[in-house]
Amino acid sequence: MECFRNTEALDAREAQLASTRPAAVPSAPVQPESARDGSVPTASVASHSSYCSSSLRLYEHNWYGGRRLSFWDRGYWQNLSDYGFEDRTSSYIVGGCTSYLAEHADGGGWWYPGPTYPYAGEPAMQWGWQDTISSIYVG
Repeated sequence: MECFRNTEALDAREAQLASTRPAAVPSAPVQPESARDGSVPTASVASHSSYCSSSLRLYEHNWYGGRRLSFWDRGYWQNLSDYGFEDRTSSYIVGGCTSYLAEHADGGGWWYPGPTYPYAGEPAMQWGWQDTISSIYVG
């Protein structure tokens, strides 16, 4: 984990890291009709690189404002409480890998129904989802 004083420094570091990461192999998991059981996507993670070609970015405020977290690691549920960001996501931008946003820790509860395919984004979370994400999965 690295912290930065401003987004310009973070963006510069991400650009530096992106040039050294292996290209991501697109994953093909399909979100179940109802992911209430919190099941993990079934794609074989071992066949993919451990990093995505670009990060999943979570923002504290609508329209990509406030504090930002960038996630590169993939293949497992990451709890936002570990970063002091549980129930704080108001907008997001998906990087090069499909991602999942879950209501509870470890992928539990409902999964966010909005677009989470590569390079999708939401400047404001859908109604009822503002500040409710507790874990993320980058495929």
